[in-house]
Amino acid sequence: MGVRSWRSFFVLLWVYFFGIKLGRGDTICDLKGCNCTVKVAKWKSVNCSLSGVQELRLDLYRIPLETVDVFITGGEKIALGPKSFDQMPGLALLHIEGTRSVVMEKQSFRNVTTPSLIIQIQNCDQLSIKTGAFDGVQSSIEVEIVRCGSVNVEKTAFGKLKSALFRDVEELVLATETFEFKNQGSIGRHGPVTTIFFDHVTITTIPPRTFFSSLADVTFRNSHITEIKSEAFSANQISSITFTNSSIDYIDSNSFISRTLIYNFKLQKCTIKQIREGAVMSAITNLTVQHSNITEIQSGAINSTVAKVDISDNAIRNLQSSSVTFNNWNKISFDHNIVFNLHAHSIQAPVNPDVVEFSFSGNEIFKFSQSALSFVPDLDDHVFVFKDNFFEQTCHCTLDEWIVELINANITTKINKIANNTFCRVTDFLSQCFELKVGVINVKNFTQLVCNSNFTVVCEPYKGETKIVNTTIAIFTDQDSDSSSHWLTVIITTTSILILLVIITSTVMLIRGSRWLKRKGYFRKIQYNQNNEHSNDEENTIETVDEGDKLDISEDLTMELLQDLSKKLDDPLTHQEASEMIEQLYQKYIHNMGSENNNQQEDEAHLYEELGNLQIADANKQQSGPRSILRLMEEKFNTHFEDIDADDRPALVGEYSEPSDAAVHLYSELRQNKDESENKDSLKSRGSSNMAFRPLPDKPGSSKML
Repeated sequence: MGVRSWRSFFVLLWVYFFGIKLGRGDTICDLKGCNCTVKVAKWKSVNCSLSGVQELRLDLYRIPLETVDVFITGGEKIALGPKSFDQMPGLALLHIEGTRSVVMEKQSFRNVTTPSLIIQIQNCDQLSIKTGAFDGVQSSIEVEIVRCGSVNVEKTAFGKLKSALFRDVEELVLATETFEFKNQGSIGRHGPVTTIFFDHVTITTIPPRTFFSSLADVTFRNSHITEIKSEAFSANQISSITFTNSSIDYIDSNSFISRTLIYNFKLQKCTIKQIREGAVMSAITNLTVQHSNITEIQSGAINSTVAKVDISDNAIRNLQSSSVTFNNWNKISFDHNIVFNLHAHSIQAPVNPDVVEFSFSGNEIFKFSQSALSFVPDLDDHVFVFKDNFFEQTCHCTLDEWIVELINANITTKINKIANNTFCRVTDFLSQCFELKVGVINVKNFTQLVCNSNFTVVCEPYKGETKIVNTTIAIFTDQDSDSSSHWLTVIITTTSILILLVIITSTVMLIRGSRWLKRKGYFRKIQYNQNNEHSNDEENTIETVDEGDKLDISEDLTMELLQDLSKKLDDPLTHQEASEMIEQLYQKYIHNMGSENNNQQEDEAHLYEELGNLQIADANKQQSGPRSILRLMEEKFNTHFEDIDADDRPALVGEYSEPSDAAVHLYSELRQNKDESENKDSLKSRGSSNMAFRPLPDKPGSSKML
């Protein structure tokens, strides 16, 4: 038996004895939440569903050697230890989903011999792939990392890789030489086969030598990259590099080094702040920059040997001097671009015998320097295409001299070609003269109309070529590219105005609403404390009473009702409700008793009776609050209805027969009540009204008494 066999034997023995001693299962199949099922013959499938706080660590021989696929769902943390999948000939799929933290330690997949292995990590919070996690792997590895919060890939994490997908990753951290493959093997007959795809990914930095080994394709889509560092793309060969619908803040110098051969380099629908000096030095077969917004291309930013160049439909704010240099080129298309600042010698394209075409068409140039088109004189007429270009230049009769300065040469054929295919801007006067709404006309047409031998202007409708100029793009402002402070000021001002409008509107609505609610049922509520004293703190409090909260006043005033109110008045919980009901009963039956009496005295006698009754009732009410009012109602009830049967008793007043001596009896009672009231100090101390205690007039005359 060899040394390796003895070593394996002792490892198995140790795991068996100490695993049982520690209460651990022999394999993952014995763990809680996991089960192993046989798929075909001896091949097994492992399925684990872990709880939210459960942790799982896979080590050597924890997974049966006959396993074909492993599915793990949930869990707090999953750690793949060294040689977790050692010598597993049939492993084809590892799927981990919904785990908070996943760690692939060094040599996790060492000695994996399966022909092809797919690793899928989905919906995890954190994923860490350590250095050498795939060391010694012999399989063709495909990695898919989808919908993860933070992903950290360390140096030389992948020993061998067929493809890698990073999708919907909030933060992707790459290290130096992340994609360096030590056992990649010989490149195929058609070149590298490894593809790396980034979709909806945020990357702060792509560090130096990140893409160090040869690759078939590197694609960034819908992603944001803060900075691409120097020598980030330093592989010998990358067949395709594509940035689509992505944003890049800075591309540093020498990001794409000269030793790298790139067949296709495409920037499409991207936003780039700055391409720094010497950023792109690689040899490129096809360079495409389309539909992108570039703030600045510094001097010497692109200096490459390029066979075919297509720069079209872009918005470029600053194209610095010598910013773009193409060597050994065959075809260049610089079409339909909007350039705010075109500096001198910005495009350099040394001519060689293999030149096919140089097209400069449909561009809009707003600011330009002398020699901005210095590449024109070196081009043969049959390869130079120049048409429909607009320059923010006022039309005048010496435009030929302006063209000579623009191309830095006095070549008649070139001057005529540019004049026939260039648009300039006419003044407001000439625009009205020619009835032009646009104000942009062809240079040649202008000279024919205006610059004749007599130098006279004939105002007639213009029938020549015109051009619509796009002046809505943000690069046309004269401000610096970094206008964050300006936007911050605008946002703060707008927000302040909106907040002020909301406050004013709320205040107006509150005032108008308060008035409306007051008209619809708000009232002044007077509270009484438990000592039956008026509470000044709660006076003048405006409260609303819903229809459902109004007191239910009985139609009949009975002794049972008065006794029930007396009990409620003694209970602190119902004291307030009883007080309000007593107030309303007093107003309904006692205060308004005279006006509701069907057997009224004559008007004058009734007036004096009411004055006497109200004098005492109001004084008692002011003296001791709801308790006194309740006592008064009980006395009234007993006085008026004591001789009436209970079945025939009315609400408060019943049938009343006027006595024959009504007048004499009335005035004797009023005089008696007056004398009694004068002896009550409490009423005097309460400050009764003058009307209530003024001397009563003499008894009116009567025919019977005379």
